[in-house]
Amino acid sequence: MAVTDVFDPRTDGWFFENWGEDTDFTWDLYRRTHLSIHPTDDPVLAPLDHAYFQIFKSCAAEGNCGGMAMLALAVFKYGGFFGYGSPANFYTGGPDGPDRSDLHEAVNIFQARQFSAPGIRNFLDVVKAGQLNDGIAAWHRISGGLASGDYHVLSLSSGLFGDAAHTVIPYRATQSGGTYTLWVWDPNRPYDAFPAYYDGGFNRIVITSPTGWSYDQNAGGFSGGHNYLGSQNGWFFAIPTSLILHKGRQPISVAFAITGLTYLFVSGTGAAVTQIEDSNGRRLFRDTGVHTRRDDLETSPSHRLEGVAPWPFTGGLPGTGRPGELYVTDRPPSSAPLRVTVRGDYTLQRASAGSLTEVAPVGRTKAPDEVLFDDDAVEVRTHAARRRFDLRQIRTTGPGEWHGVHLRDVLVTDDSVRMRAPGPGGAVEVSGSRTGRELDIEFERLRGRRLSRSHLGRRRYPAGGPLVVAPGTWEAVPRRRRKT
Repeated sequence: MAVTDVFDPRTDGWFFENWGEDTDFTWDLYRRTHLSIHPTDDPVLAPLDHAYFQIFKSCAAEGNCGGMAMLALAVFKYGGFFGYGSPANFYTGGPDGPDRSDLHEAVNIFQARQFSAPGIRNFLDVVKAGQLNDGIAAWHRISGGLASGDYHVLSLSSGLFGDAAHTVIPYRATQSGGTYTLWVWDPNRPYDAFPAYYDGGFNRIVITSPTGWSYDQNAGGFSGGHNYLGSQNGWFFAIPTSLILHKGRQPISVAFAITGLTYLFVSGTGAAVTQIEDSNGRRLFRDTGVHTRRDDLETSPSHRLEGVAPWPFTGGLPGTGRPGELYVTDRPPSSAPLRVTVRGDYTLQRASAGSLTEVAPVGRTKAPDEVLFDDDAVEVRTHAARRRFDLRQIRTTGPGEWHGVHLRDVLVTDDSVRMRAPGPGGAVEVSGSRTGRELDIEFERLRGRRLSRSHLGRRRYPAGGPLVVAPGTWEAVPRRRRKT
């Protein structure tokens, strides 16, 4: 592609429509998407790969628009990519995607690369700049990229967590006075099925102010689409294809410790994060509740929580296929601890390079819980009269090695329980209750591909004071034979 070449929807867009996946992605596709993924889905030998797979595997349930846009641009830019030659309209299909199964999987791979560490870093930079829903800023970024031949994809949505969250290819940028226009190729509107959409000039996004943008997929008398409006407080930001096109490691890989990225992931029936705040009173949301709109986010400079943002799952089709709520942060470990208020029948994970913490309540209640993450410690309290929890922490100690601790049946009433992760010697510290409590303690470690456990059984920690416990006798856990 020369700098003067222009993407043409008639030839450079796929001749099949965006589609959602009825089943989860496979571990094999996970390995083809990221570098250095363990050969098998093994929570023992590769706990961090396994944890991130829970987010990865259903990221196309609501569509593959991101993958379609990314791969189409790569094929256009390089004259061919990933084994597929230009022009893209050579590849046909229908409403359920491409005819070819290999192309189906290729689009899946690029859909999943939205979770690359550079892509997440770009997203956080956009949030910090206050440009998550800024049509003018996105237009200038896209226009500059077009001038240099570096195309962007555009992510847009009408809601905080992605009401019909979508990705399109802006291939032309024009300006007339205070009106900015982006002309786009839409994976939901391939040219072969919607020629009048493009020939009639209905494939445009009109921008008059940062949040004064609109894109109507039904313009020109079409139906079945979505009318995206900046005033609905979703998002509107550009992503350089060069950031997320190529294969890299998954972002909580041990090798990515330098990025400083951490994620909070909540999944489960009725699970929802109602607030994230730090000990200085800075908060992510204006109030507690179920959040669906971007204007739920706190914007006051004196109260806004910096460096934390909800991740925008993009698919382009309506549905409820998102795996849960994902929040990403690049706050340094020395920053104030984060308190997450969550409700429902949930599992809450906090993961960073080489570290994983999981909190899961036992039994259901309508009352919310509060989980405090303070560097290598986790503290839990509940607004219910009483609730039991399982807590687990894992830390990698070297290539293919880790140690951890699992606390089961931890009773919390009107107090809290705090667990500090095992240090180099393997000891764990449990404290926080105003009354003595009993809980079940089990240590785990992996060395030389061999899992061992030290089950201490029921132990009691005293009122107010800490209980410091080290592993006892280690017992090897027999490996189960995998069915072939």
